[in-house]
Amino acid sequence: MKRTLRGYDVTETASPREALDVMKGRSFDAIVSDFSLESDTDGLDLLQHVKMQYPDTIRFLVTGNSDIEIAARAVNEGAVHRYFSKPWSDEKLRAALEIVLRFRPQRAPGGE
Repeated sequence: MKRTLRGYDVTETASPREALDVMKGRSFDAIVSDFSLESDTDGLDLLQHVKMQYPDTIRFLVTGNSDIEIAARAVNEGAVHRYFSKPWSDEKLRAALEIVLRFRPQRAPGGE
């Protein structure tokens, strides 16, 4: 993922809790999470929290799990902007991120 996102300012965290803690102190344009995390929660749960707390943050989910229910849940609940199966295409992931970031509504200065 680091290679895929080369050129972006990437912050890596070790857990969903750490990700949410880091987001409290700094704004992020996007979050990319794996579905399977070595945690008591999964990446989709993390992205649902991000959606509620930081609705302007772009949310991508990647997973090696081919379970269609995960994809349906992610899309139906609006927790993710894009869903990628492993192995993902570097070019497609980068292009999707660039398009979503370019065309999303701009935040007002000062976060208003």
